[in-house]
Amino acid sequence: MHVRELKGDAVAHYDAQIAEHAKENRDLDACHALWRTVIERAVMDLQYLERFAGRSNLKKHELEKLRRIEESPPTDFIEGSWFEQICDYLQVDAARIRSGLDNYLEQAA
Repeated sequence: MHVRELKGDAVAHYDAQIAEHAKENRDLDACHALWRTVIERAVMDLQYLERFAGRSNLKKHELEKLRRIEESPPTDFIEGSWFEQICDYLQVDAARIRSGLDNYLEQAA
């Protein structure tokens, strides 16, 4: 005999609550994932820029990527108020992310 058979409707009700909670939070989770990805991409672009800027032996696709990043520098985003708002939304410390990036850039130099 299974626990579900013993509890009957209580388990079915609990399963329904879990499903409803998951449905309500699906959009929120997707939005959080999107904004985390935006921040991760800005960090990766900053690292790419730091690694390849000033090199003369770049392949065509590397040069194109470098130009795209330079046209819209990740530092503009990371230093802006929009970044602050996104970090607040994600409940992460924008200053801590900036500090980590500063440390990375100092070590890379």
